Amino acid sequence: MSGGAARPRGALLRLLALAVLLGGLAAWAALDGARLLAGFGERVDALGAWAPLVFALCYALAVTALLPGAVLSATAGALFGVPVGAATVLVGATLGASLSFGIGRRLGRPAVERYAGTGRLARLDAFLARRGFLAVLVMRLVPLFPFNLVNYGAGVSGVRFLPFVTATALGIVPGTLTLVGLGGALRQPGSPLLWPALGALVVLSVGGGWAARRYGSTGKGGSVKATEKKQR
Repeated sequence: MSGGAARPRGALLRLLALAVLLGGLAAWAALDGARLLAGFGERVDALGAWAPLVFALCYALAVTALLPGAVLSATAGALFGVPVGAATVLVGATLGASLSFGIGRRLGRPAVERYAGTGRLARLDAFLARRGFLAVLVMRLVPLFPFNLVNYGAGVSGVRFLPFVTATALGIVPGTLTLVGLGGALRQPGSPLLWPALGALVVLSVGGGWAARRYGSTGKGGSVKATEKKQR
């Protein structure tokens, strides 16, 4: 698929994601989600001080299983509040990314290509080859590539483990705080966190779209398509 065709589709997917989010918020209000969450929270509270650790481990397993983490991040904010919820998600997401990196390196490139596709993995390789740590950091700050694809793809690239983990832990902070803050706002109807969290989510989405257009097909290191041709 050409870059011109992919860009409108990416923009459409972001608009669809925002529409689903707003629809979910409306359903949350209509179904008295705060009351339902309180009931679920009582069960989580039964785990006591172990609850955040258990949640972080479940989050890590979800990441390795290629499940999207946005809902889990918001849930952590709703269950534990923003400070504990953010710390829980940061630990779980970083652990899951580390496990996925190791699994990808163990399985090898052919197995990862079956999941990611040769073209997408080649584009990821081209971006990582220019500047490993900085490339991972940028991809964590803005969604140039899916989170799980970066984890497994980096495992079969030349990126070393420590720079990968460090860039991941730093780069996911803004998105984590946004989603956890949104979940924390849902915990308390009328919370002042709601609109800032939604605003930050929109900014990250728009920034991700701009970055995808800016770096998705070309970049400071040259054309990705040219890199793909060299690899063939």
